Amino acid sequence: MLILLGIALTSLSMLTSLRYGSRGGLPLIGLLCLASVFLLGPTLGLAPVMGLIAALQIERQESYGRIVGLACAPAAGLSLWQLLQARDGIQREERSAAVLQQFEALGMAVEEGGQALRAMVDAVLRVQPAIELVTLLLTFILAYRVSRAIAPRFEQALPDPLPLPLWRPWDELIWVLIAALGLGLLGEGLLADLALNLMVVTAVLYGAQGLAVLRFFALRQGVPLLIELSFYVGLLLVAGLAFLLLAGLGLLDTWFDWRRLRPASVEDEEEA
Repeated sequence: MLILLGIALTSLSMLTSLRYGSRGGLPLIGLLCLASVFLLGPTLGLAPVMGLIAALQIERQESYGRIVGLACAPAAGLSLWQLLQARDGIQREERSAAVLQQFEALGMAVEEGGQALRAMVDAVLRVQPAIELVTLLLTFILAYRVSRAIAPRFEQALPDPLPLPLWRPWDELIWVLIAALGLGLLGEGLLADLALNLMVVTAVLYGAQGLAVLRFFALRQGVPLLIELSFYVGLLLVAGLAFLLLAGLGLLDTWFDWRRLRPASVEDEEEA
């Protein structure tokens, strides 16, 4: 439900800014942002801002990748702020205690499996900034597609999004993963939490790349849609293992470029 609200807010902000101009739509977007922050929380409060930034990039005729990257920059800033807020561990302990109290209110025996449950809750709270960043990224991508579908009614046109089978993240993402691994090995406290959240975000992006690789070869080999969907449903049954496999597949595709999406270098063209 919250994702649907985020999609609606982002789409409304984007289309309003495109229809009336970023300055003309700013009062409405400001009201939407303030109302969303007070009623729905800071995470969904960023949805109108993301739509406004996307509209500014569309007016500048930027590519789809830059539109997504810049529109989601505030979400990255929010995630970093959440990490800084929880650096002393006190806020996280209070939230962990509140979550455990909610489990007890639901009739769960927290004391019997208390240690494992507390560890699970603490792990989820540690990666919450990454989860919210990924959620906002997904919200924006869905909102962009919704906006593109209804943009003609507002006499507007949005750049075509890249099809999933042809999608790949920027090559520089590998350095983010390397930096996260280094921080995880050497850092403690805030640095360790930052490393963990960076690894979660990069793993999700590489997992999406792995899914794009599967979709690419399924279309190339003419796999029937029903069989392909059955395969994806089977992956959901082993979600944890499937996520690792997809992330590994995406990481390998970064090196081997199985889909031949990377532009050929000058040396390669001369050899050809």
